[in-house]
Amino acid sequence: MIEVSVSINAAVLYCDETALEIQLGNGYSFAKNYIDNLPFKDKITDGRGKLTIDYLGSVKSDENGKYLICINKEDVYQIENPIKGPGVYTDTDLMCGNQAEAYNQLEIDYLHKMFSLLHLFKEGNIGTKEIFLEHVFSIGIMKNKLNHSSNNVTRNITDNRMFSLLPDEVLSCNQFLSDYQGLEYAMLKNSIDEFVWGLEQVDVGTGFEQFTTALEMTLLGHNQQGKKEVLSKRVAVILESTPVAIRQMYTRMKTFYRFRSESLHEGNGQNISKAELFELEAIVRRILVKCLERIKQELQTNASVTWPEVKAMIINDLKSRVAAENTAGTFAS
Repeated sequence: MIEVSVSINAAVLYCDETALEIQLGNGYSFAKNYIDNLPFKDKITDGRGKLTIDYLGSVKSDENGKYLICINKEDVYQIENPIKGPGVYTDTDLMCGNQAEAYNQLEIDYLHKMFSLLHLFKEGNIGTKEIFLEHVFSIGIMKNKLNHSSNNVTRNITDNRMFSLLPDEVLSCNQFLSDYQGLEYAMLKNSIDEFVWGLEQVDVGTGFEQFTTALEMTLLGHNQQGKKEVLSKRVAVILESTPVAIRQMYTRMKTFYRFRSESLHEGNGQNISKAELFELEAIVRRILVKCLERIKQELQTNASVTWPEVKAMIINDLKSRVAAENTAGTFAS
């Protein structure tokens, strides 16, 4: 086996220095890096040394100059020696690109998971645009260096909301990342990815549609009839507890569903403002966190439970609560 040293670096967009307290795990650390000292400065600047537009909204400055919040990881991993014996080997063989790519994908998937969880913990457009990975290893007297990058081409750089933690949120944020990065995340990944895909949309109407789809995926069964009514009631009873609050959420969700239908089927998204987009985003965030909590609870009693099973439990509970509120007249006009 051959040892490979790898350095992973990326600027993290739209976060402040409170991100330095975040524990991403897996060997990653946050750091405050001045732009002139960035190891990847040439990759995020133009021919005149100016930052590309992707990064402009995330630049901070202090008495020492302009800086970005970045993540870094230094690691060593092993690959198989491509030389198995006498024979002819091409440059491609000796560069071991496939093995490096496999490592890269694991790291990119991990970072996607952790930033997705940060999006669930709190609002703010935190995340990476480009991740730079440098692999160095030797085969005999030949020293190889592989420079790879991963570009999140769908990254929303127009949402300038800053991810910032209050002092009493640091511990709870790190606990959240620790609690839900395992099976809980894996089981709810499809819904979480749909939510994150909504966050990445520049078009307000499209983002609104993705958020609604995330709710449908999470709280509705296959071929559910009367989606608007059923989903609106389920969202209302899972998030609220008093008759007045339940009724208000129910009415709000029906309005959102109408906006979504107009946007999706009629191409008319003029009723959807940024404020309403962010309001629906917050609703989906709360729903997904409640589902993560329920998954964790069920895993503690049955380690082999599946998401379809937990989803069925959630839906059955919601049906009972909706029935009770129907009887009480909570949803009546």
